[in-house]
Amino acid sequence: MQLMVTDKARRKLLKAALFGAASPILPFGCASTERSQVPALIGCSISGRDQYSAVVADDYGLPIRKLPLPERGHGVATNTRFNHAVVFARRPGTFFMVFDYTSGEIVKLSSAIPTRHFYGHGVYSNDGNWLYATEGERGTSKGIIGVYDVLSGYEKVAEFSGFGLGPHEVIVMPDDSLAIGVGGVHTNGRTPLNLDSMSPSLSYLSSEGELIDQVGLTDHQLSIRHLAHDGSETVLCGQQYRGEPVEYPSLLAMHTRGSKMLELEADPEQWARFNHYIASIAATDEWILATSPRGNCYGIWSKQTRRLVELSSLSDASGVVASNNHFLVSSGSGNVITDKYPSENTSINSNIQWDNHWSAI
Repeated sequence: MQLMVTDKARRKLLKAALFGAASPILPFGCASTERSQVPALIGCSISGRDQYSAVVADDYGLPIRKLPLPERGHGVATNTRFNHAVVFARRPGTFFMVFDYTSGEIVKLSSAIPTRHFYGHGVYSNDGNWLYATEGERGTSKGIIGVYDVLSGYEKVAEFSGFGLGPHEVIVMPDDSLAIGVGGVHTNGRTPLNLDSMSPSLSYLSSEGELIDQVGLTDHQLSIRHLAHDGSETVLCGQQYRGEPVEYPSLLAMHTRGSKMLELEADPEQWARFNHYIASIAATDEWILATSPRGNCYGIWSKQTRRLVELSSLSDASGVVASNNHFLVSSGSGNVITDKYPSENTSINSNIQWDNHWSAI
């Protein structure tokens, strides 16, 4: 059944459009007129009180155009086959919005049915034909992967379940299987209800929805939240710690299907800087970078030794993407950091209050 847009969501979108739907952004000064206007990055932003946008940016993180959102956005998925991007509402989300990132045209605005919500993330299949979204059942937090047919106008055609409560991020692996960060937390809205009995996992599904692997961490109060893969077989997962506030366990791990989970290492006082929460993750051949908006910092780990090698302050550190063996990091302060560890990093201000995550095109 194809999900219809509620009147409330439609009214909010139309209201937001009054502020300039899909509005192009003028270059910053004369020097900026020579920069590329080719879309390379997409993320969500906060523009003001109850004003939320999706922002298409170039490969420096400088904005090209903004599209208003009916509510606060979270994760973004991109589809280069059709030049589509989809923004998912922040959990417990009520909508996802598909648009053409080259023109700014809105393709689809879908809302969750009353008994469901979105968890803020989704991903396209490798061939671009399918969109997978993390969803939950209101009242139970039962985890669901919604499957949408792109060629049929994003009609919902299937649901995968049976892997746990509270899935957050889903990514697609090179072999078309899905990796899901299952938080294991039953919530009412954003209020957790089962912290003593929560059961997080990193779960793998085949493209047909069969559970093919499932692993956990030694501490059941490490809620697995955000994921990335290294372009090959290794999944990186970032956690939110829901245990004792004075404890500072490892918040990052690596996993290859069929093997055990490997925790990344740092000193307890270094983990304390991350304030119990990892947001975005990206990896190059040698390094792994993870951000913490709650900790106002990001860290870089060696993939070979699994040890922290750099810890940098960044106010409201948000999204990260890997590009040409370096990282681009966004922030709620508007700063975009280019980190070429071990070389010195550089910073520009994008004039965008970046929120949560980035997705590379």
